[in-house]
Amino acid sequence: MGLDKLDLTPRLYYERSYGDTQAAGRFDAEYFSPRMQNLITALSRDGLIIADVANLSKERFKARPGIQFQYIEIADVTGSGTADSKAVVGEAAPSRATWVVQPGDIITTTVRPIRRLSAIITEDQSGYVCSSGFAVLEPREDMAPELLLLYLRLPLVCEVLDVHTTASMYPAISTPDLMRIPIALPYDATRRKIVANVRESIAARREAQRLLDEAKRVVEEAILGETAV
Repeated sequence: MGLDKLDLTPRLYYERSYGDTQAAGRFDAEYFSPRMQNLITALSRDGLIIADVANLSKERFKARPGIQFQYIEIADVTGSGTADSKAVVGEAAPSRATWVVQPGDIITTTVRPIRRLSAIITEDQSGYVCSSGFAVLEPREDMAPELLLLYLRLPLVCEVLDVHTTASMYPAISTPDLMRIPIALPYDATRRKIVANVRESIAARREAQRLLDEAKRVVEEAILGETAV
């Protein structure tokens, strides 16, 4: 993508015209810094935005007393781009349990996006529910979910997301602003490599979790066996 070749050197001073602030609808210094403008220009090279490669899913969840569901909150997003979950009964559903997710969806936090908390929904997570603190993206047919996941987790992209946040206590990016974020895509060969690597990583994590669960089971059985004796 060429992001490693960008001039991202901080500047002690710079200036922009009043017309630029009018066109952008904002006048904060961080957004207009040469570093950020160079980055946004580079990401805009293909003329594409997030809305061109993914749809915003709005399948709402309605809790039912006595019916259990799997809930994903922001703290459940792992460093590997997947998400854990916990079982919750309908009557105890958190007020933020909002969106139903499907395999291949990408969930990305809208609160403090600089934290790089995005995850892919796996095949075994069909029908899970996530917090309203996430935007749920459905990649289109020509967009591999793994590629969108990696893009949203790039530190430089998260910086762009961060300059679009508002408020101070809980800075968040609106979903309309999120969908307008520019996206630059690598060449086909690189895309295939990225997708393969992400899938391999997810499979490795799943296998590691299986082995860990098996080890726990063996230890528990050994302890119970010793206690019984």
